[in-house]
Amino acid sequence: MNRRALVAGAFTACTLFAPAVSVAQEFPLRPIRLYVGFTPGTGIDVVARIVAGEVSKSIGQPVVVDNRAGAGGNIAGDAAAKAAPDGYSLHWAAPGSAVINHHLNKSMPYAFKDLAPVSLIGIVPLVVIVPTASPLKTLADVVNAARTDPGKLSFGTPGVGTSNHMATELFLYSAKIKATHIPYKGSAANQDLLAGSLTFIFDSITTATPFITGGRVRALAVTTAVRSPMLPDVPTIAEQGYPGYDAANWYAVTVPTGTPAPIVQKLNAEFVKAVRTPDVEKRVQALGVIVAGSSVEDLRKFLDAQYESIGRVVREAGIRAD
Repeated sequence: MNRRALVAGAFTACTLFAPAVSVAQEFPLRPIRLYVGFTPGTGIDVVARIVAGEVSKSIGQPVVVDNRAGAGGNIAGDAAAKAAPDGYSLHWAAPGSAVINHHLNKSMPYAFKDLAPVSLIGIVPLVVIVPTASPLKTLADVVNAARTDPGKLSFGTPGVGTSNHMATELFLYSAKIKATHIPYKGSAANQDLLAGSLTFIFDSITTATPFITGGRVRALAVTTAVRSPMLPDVPTIAEQGYPGYDAANWYAVTVPTGTPAPIVQKLNAEFVKAVRTPDVEKRVQALGVIVAGSSVEDLRKFLDAQYESIGRVVREAGIRAD
């Protein structure tokens, strides 16, 4: 190939790449919409608004939180998945709408692959708690009790297919034990636990911590791979004989598949910068969130691993959405 051909080829490649670079440099030129699948004032909504506010300041355009509650987050997920792939429609992803519902629901309005990763924002540990009066002092006590009297132990969750439910089922699967699932709506399981009607629950660390510090419940373990700064003295499940166990609630930002890569990378840089801003990090940590701020590639690996893990638990436990 002669020099003229090389120059011509290089010029063609540059002209093809230039529009995408230009679009990313100019982006955003108007407000961005962030679809959140929960009602205003809920924990997930509050964190979304804190982060969105910081991104808005940085990019000079509003990041508008659009609450589309219902269907376990599917309404918001569907709205984002069907939006134009131009970077102006984002999804505040959570385990249900991003992964769990795809395994539980017979039909979904959008596919797992219809939303592409931007960044993992943060992880919210769950904590295994029992009433203070319970004779179960450790996680090993729970396992031994389940093996001694199969079927007697019970646990509550905010509903079938919630992060709490999946984390509990993953533990039961890992420990090779069984317990009776009592699904509730919202946080009603906490009251039945306090009343002694349930053996244990896997609760959000944000909700559980006041009960723990108030002496009303005993914390046996946290569900993340590392200990939580909110409860540094409480060991992880992995530390207590279940290496590799790692389950939690989490928040991430995704976009419609097909969004140009330069725009995705720019969004990634903005959200990572936002969650690592000292004020934002302090505020979300107070809500129990362990800040992540991942790369696009790391979030893709995380979502794929979550999809595989949740699918295995749903199949092994025979969980049904109804």
